[in-house]
Amino acid sequence: MNYMKNRKYIIFFLLSVVIALVIAGCIKKPLDQTPTGQYTTANYWRNQNDVLAGINGIYSILFTEDWVGHDLYIYDDQSDDICVDGDHPDFKAIERFNADATLQCIYFTWPFAYEQIARANNAIIYIPKVPIMDDAIRKRSLGEAYFLRAHAYFILSQIYGEVPLIQESNVLTGNYNIPKSSVDSVRGLVESDLLKAADLLPETYGDADRGRVSKGAAWGMLCKLYMFEDNFAKAIQYGSNVINDPNYALAPNYTDNFTVGKQESNSEILFAVWNKNQEIANVPASSISIYFSPRPWQGWGFHHPTQNFADEFEPGDSIRKRATLISVGDSIPNNTNMVTIGTSDAYQDFTGKVGQNTGRLLPSMTTTGYYIRKYTAFMPNGDGGLDFDLKQPLLRSSDVYLMVAEAKIRQNGPGSGDVEINAVRLRAGLLPVSGAAMPQLIHERRVELAGENVRWQDLLRWDKDKLVNLDTIVSKPKAASTLAPYNGAVVIPARTFTRPKDYYMPIPQEIIDESKGVIKQNPNY
Repeated sequence: MNYMKNRKYIIFFLLSVVIALVIAGCIKKPLDQTPTGQYTTANYWRNQNDVLAGINGIYSILFTEDWVGHDLYIYDDQSDDICVDGDHPDFKAIERFNADATLQCIYFTWPFAYEQIARANNAIIYIPKVPIMDDAIRKRSLGEAYFLRAHAYFILSQIYGEVPLIQESNVLTGNYNIPKSSVDSVRGLVESDLLKAADLLPETYGDADRGRVSKGAAWGMLCKLYMFEDNFAKAIQYGSNVINDPNYALAPNYTDNFTVGKQESNSEILFAVWNKNQEIANVPASSISIYFSPRPWQGWGFHHPTQNFADEFEPGDSIRKRATLISVGDSIPNNTNMVTIGTSDAYQDFTGKVGQNTGRLLPSMTTTGYYIRKYTAFMPNGDGGLDFDLKQPLLRSSDVYLMVAEAKIRQNGPGSGDVEINAVRLRAGLLPVSGAAMPQLIHERRVELAGENVRWQDLLRWDKDKLVNLDTIVSKPKAASTLAPYNGAVVIPARTFTRPKDYYMPIPQEIIDESKGVIKQNPNY
């Protein structure tokens, strides 16, 4: 596991070197000679190629293991859907509401978010000053920078609450050590940036630019932001922009969202980490696949769905359940990772297979008897390797459909969100509902968006509005599959949620120390 622990530093180092050569640096005429092959913010933003490379540098942060590539999903392990496994004690402390300001994960989330913000700030400052470039690309690139800055600040506000707002003026004056701003102020900037992005971004892209954020991504993020603000009218307004635009239609099949070859032209995927089958210094480009894929199948298997979550699927909801969960006895196309079934594993689906080879999941190799399937695919050449062309969806149109449904229900009462809920259910092969209220909406979001880092933030905002009771939810132990050998065993005992402390993580102690006390710790930590 040393490789796993070190790869975060390898990735960050390599990315830092690349960006330093491209958009950063502060060298001031060493030896009074003109630097050769080195760029600074003063001499980099010269032309269209520089702008395109600079924007790609912002996107590259999304791949990082300790940021969107994986670590953000650790916070979702606080929910009732998934339990964490592996050798990272900080992951387990967060799941059990024992977070403290010195945890590694708590710290890593902060600098990578601000790295994304820093790169976006540079782009926002310098792109308007590039003397000659295509106007459409200038406009689009600014929109991407505003969107990606908004995305990072929105995540920061979800995890830490109040955080410092570093903007263009801070970059130009070098004034970075500033106090936290209120959550309202942070989300005010997110709103402003997303509105600018929505105005600047195109609705669609050609094949060469697939994966870039569009107008629909900005509208969808605005809808999500307004749901956190309980601004239901605005959520409906911007969410409806997505729903009514055929460029963002639901994919014909639910599984298209998580299938290599079906994602690239998928209108439903509004925002994603655009993973590719390539490596940097032998480091795979897709952290999400490594962390979520089963251990017997070349992954590290850190996240295991609970039986409570598996039970949430309706009996007829086989399409979404099969696309979401890997259960005992399941297999995945192109998986040639063959392992020997021992005597202790010969039960249930494996009866009669003692000593044989199989590509199926071994019961003894998972904590609960389940894995998330959405981030696991295998190379079609049969070499047994994970297929890192599998994209990592961060925002889908179905999420927006269900947010609009929720906003309508909470604004106008039961039944007012039936159209949006039933659009999602019809695609899953389910019968329509009538007069749906919040319990049906909560159920639908849980199964439609399972494993996509949505559940915990949904529960937090619903708890704040007294629509659910987190005390009740987290007081139920997390249990494994009812099949042998798990037999419904308790994996994580009952936990205690403390308000308002557990609504947010602590500010990393290292950040507070570096600020020399300018940044204050969150209450109750």
